[in-house]
Amino acid sequence: MHTIEQAAFAAWPALEQQDCGGWRLRFSEGYTKRANSANALVRITSLPETQIKHIEAIFHARKLKPIFRLASFCTSPEVDQSLEKQGYQFADLSLVMTVNLAESRNNDMGDDAHEQGFLIEVKPWLSAFQELSGYEAVGQKIHLRMLQAIQGQCAFAVLRESSQIVCCGLGVITGTQLGLFDVVTHPDFRGRGLAQQLCSKLMAWGKSGGASDAYLQVVAANATAIRVYEKLGFSRCYHYWYRLHP
Repeated sequence: MHTIEQAAFAAWPALEQQDCGGWRLRFSEGYTKRANSANALVRITSLPETQIKHIEAIFHARKLKPIFRLASFCTSPEVDQSLEKQGYQFADLSLVMTVNLAESRNNDMGDDAHEQGFLIEVKPWLSAFQELSGYEAVGQKIHLRMLQAIQGQCAFAVLRESSQIVCCGLGVITGTQLGLFDVVTHPDFRGRGLAQQLCSKLMAWGKSGGASDAYLQVVAANATAIRVYEKLGFSRCYHYWYRLHP
């Protein structure tokens, strides 16, 4: 699980980070909670108020609200309770799901993972992602800087109907781990298996690039997405949630 966490940090890089008493503090000018949060690097069994205040001061110095991301396997209930006592609000329970690519139920492991037009450059991919997801363009420059900072192999993937991009996603290989991120389907084209098709092709790409395992992060309440990933053989590995500064 630590291996997956480290791969995910590299695959979704913060613009700045520092380690502080067993926590990795990540900062990206406020774009996404994952890239602007305190994350445990080791098993944390306690979080004194003095340490909370110290971490808060580091975030405040960057004009950011403090956020703690708590992974189930490395933060104890006492840590969560300490943050709750300080008024931190629970948010966004999410699952980390994994699959061994050799054992996945992926029917699209052939050469067509590299079909023409499936993999595109980062800037047009980002424009497509913004349009499909409805994210505000105000964060696009920050998002682009984060994508350009990725050190591993990247696949900026899209599916088209005629000339229209209707689904997109990102694959990143870090070591032997393939991470899947930002899988989005146009609202008018949902329910047609496009996300499953795109993920299958990214898994094929990852396997051909040397990855042995794949992981992804999905909000626990997104039952539709979870069913798609389970069809591909993904299963729940651990979970995490956020505590947000009041």
